[in-house]
Amino acid sequence: MQTYGRFPSVVLLAGVAAAWLAAAHFSQAAIPGTITRTETSNFPQWFFESDQAAASLGFAVSGAGDINGDGFEDVLVGAPKYSGLAHKSGAVFAFYGSASGLQAAPQWRFDGDQTGAELGFSVAAAGDVNGDGFADVLLGAPRYNLNYSREGRVYAFYGTPTGLTALPDWQIEGELVEAYLGWSVAGAGDVNNDGFDDVIVGARWAQRTFFNEGMAQLYLGSANGLESAPAWTVYGEQAGASLGTAVSHAGDINQDGYADVLVGAPLFDAAEEDAGLALAFCGSAAGLAQTPCWRVTGSQPNGRLGEAVSGGGDVTGDGLDDGLIGAPGQNAAVPEAGAVFLFGGTADGLTDKPVWTAVSDQSFTHFGAAVQMQRDLNGDGLNDVLVGAYSYSADQSLEGRFYVYYAAVGGPKAQPDWIAEGNKAEAEMGFALGSSDVDGDGQAEVLAGAPNYRKETELRGRVFLFEPVPGGTTTNELFLPLVVNN
Repeated sequence: MQTYGRFPSVVLLAGVAAAWLAAAHFSQAAIPGTITRTETSNFPQWFFESDQAAASLGFAVSGAGDINGDGFEDVLVGAPKYSGLAHKSGAVFAFYGSASGLQAAPQWRFDGDQTGAELGFSVAAAGDVNGDGFADVLLGAPRYNLNYSREGRVYAFYGTPTGLTALPDWQIEGELVEAYLGWSVAGAGDVNNDGFDDVIVGARWAQRTFFNEGMAQLYLGSANGLESAPAWTVYGEQAGASLGTAVSHAGDINQDGYADVLVGAPLFDAAEEDAGLALAFCGSAAGLAQTPCWRVTGSQPNGRLGEAVSGGGDVTGDGLDDGLIGAPGQNAAVPEAGAVFLFGGTADGLTDKPVWTAVSDQSFTHFGAAVQMQRDLNGDGLNDVLVGAYSYSADQSLEGRFYVYYAAVGGPKAQPDWIAEGNKAEAEMGFALGSSDVDGDGQAEVLAGAPNYRKETELRGRVFLFEPVPGGTTTNELFLPLVVNN
């Protein structure tokens, strides 16, 4: 991953404009402007921009689940370069959902307290780790120093009827020099089926036996919250493998009633250098097994398969959980176009070969550096696919783009159903992707981070919320006021 906005260019489906205007939390500027749609995308319902230059806001985004139990899902936004309590210590913002969507200002904020710790590098929903009925969250600060240089720290905050608390309920450190614990964080589901959700965290550069081999750890939930010691730890077992760059809940890929997890090691050397590796570890009454129950390796040098992983949803319509793996350096029609592979679920686990593949039409776009498949975006009951290409250049250099592929029996279509672009040079739209049903309508919205989005000349970062509209392709010419964040 790398750190590091004109509104996204848009194509509107008929009838979308009125809904967008009713839902948006923006003030109107004095000078109107004509917005011409040239791409298959949509107006954002909402956006939030950093009030500080070089904050990298939108570097990490995630749905949070329902933190405060009000029936609406919530959102997390990370800004790892934000200078609040200390220079570049980082910050995380939470926005609580409602019938009218998200408010203009965050309802909760947590600042890092150490220079350069980069709190907000990763954020995720944790599930309900203490079984109290409220969703909990995870925040990563991979450059945190305590007993070891850049060992990293991960925080958990537990949901309550009033939202997140001011201080963390749980925290752990990497306990290895330059481990970078918190490079990735994710809810794991309930891997031992004890009624409490568990969490998985990645430390991309941890070293036990091999230099920069990487590490992933699982922490079990309980009535008292997350345990203080890991119940499971795996290492990359190869120099430079970078295991733990990406971690994700996998659903139940072998249909045994226990949740499973996915782990990526994109710099693993398989047949080729940095071809990459993705692993699944299956749950049981005793927790996660030490030996993977599924693995796939990349086939191309610098393909970096496993740089992004996502699971826990049915994309192919067979009732089984599938797995989505990104390989942003993969060669396709053009060099280093990037690729995303969908591995189908079976009664015994994921397929050995992908059942669906998507590739970029442009080199060096980092297509597949962000992927997600955990939510239904068009209301058809199946999980849809999100793919980011944060270095994509259309009418603006490195503006970034993300794609939505709607699920279908047998897998999505070859071409995306919906696209949005940053439409500002170097915005890097799609660097981070997430989803959340913030308005409670049963259809999840898309979160997209653009950590290099500019306000005039300042790199500030923005996060956008979109609601892809299924069906037709009718476009409409609109004349709307320019909008600015309150």
